[in-house]
Amino acid sequence: MIKVGFVGAGGRAGSHMSVLHGIEDVEITAICDVVEATAKRVAGEYGATAYTSHGDMLDKEDLDAMYVSVPTFAHFDAETIAAEKGIHLFVEKPVAPTMEKALEILEATRKAGVLTCVGYQVRYLGYVQQAKQFLKDQVVGMVSVSRWGGLPGTPWWRVMAQSGGQLVEQTTHQIDLLRYLIGEVKEVHAYYALRTLDDVPDLDIPDVYTVNLQFENGAIGSLTSACSFLDGGGSNSLSFVLKGMRAEVDAKGVMISPDGAGDAGPVPGDLGDIDEIFMEAIRTGDGSKILSDYEDGVRSLDVSLAANRSAESGKPEKTRSKI
Repeated sequence: MIKVGFVGAGGRAGSHMSVLHGIEDVEITAICDVVEATAKRVAGEYGATAYTSHGDMLDKEDLDAMYVSVPTFAHFDAETIAAEKGIHLFVEKPVAPTMEKALEILEATRKAGVLTCVGYQVRYLGYVQQAKQFLKDQVVGMVSVSRWGGLPGTPWWRVMAQSGGQLVEQTTHQIDLLRYLIGEVKEVHAYYALRTLDDVPDLDIPDVYTVNLQFENGAIGSLTSACSFLDGGGSNSLSFVLKGMRAEVDAKGVMISPDGAGDAGPVPGDLGDIDEIFMEAIRTGDGSKILSDYEDGVRSLDVSLAANRSAESGKPEKTRSKI
């Protein structure tokens, strides 16, 4: 039996619990949340023990795996304590509030040799796998990606010092996808502004973001992000300028223009549910099917934080060459 504990019982954690609860040899044994009522309610749903301190949970429980699904600012020492105990880790994005904390956790996981997974579930989707296969044989000249959406109601999300802003907390999915499809980013130049939500109380994050990216392989890119839409109207896009063609990527698959310029083949099925893949890795000791480990989470965070620095300094900022 794979015994699983959770640090953080709200939001995305509930989706993970639902999947894990349906896996025969997996047992959710411990739930930790700083809100005692939440911890007790969720623990009651799964027959688990409730905690308000992750330290107490890790002292008292014999866990095989632990999920960490907490706000950006709330990553402290749960991951490092768990890794030192040999507990495999699933960490929701963003993996830490700072590179210093992220690298501290990464070092602990490497030293302990535990399996890690970060919640970049988009990598496992069939259309992303189609794009990955198609682009590996193409010369990518330029990419343009956007995430234009709404403003979450969570109070901490609206505070830059707690969430890191939309690029760190949400648009990390687009950054991670670019890294997965094209390669590592070596430099960014960003501009942020607060233009459309300036009348929203207690908001101190930008509502519009634009970032130019330079990849290690020579490709360039443009990323725009917005959390401006309070009543719908958002959109996402992902477009590539290739040699002799343009490729648009969305949930329907890869669409190539002009007609006859290339063939991306059929959209394959999804690789599977990220939680099931993580459990299978623990079961077998083989993490090769995990497409987004903790190091990937750190590298995507690095790009986001470099963009934040650039927006503040007004100058291009380099990412770390070694992690």
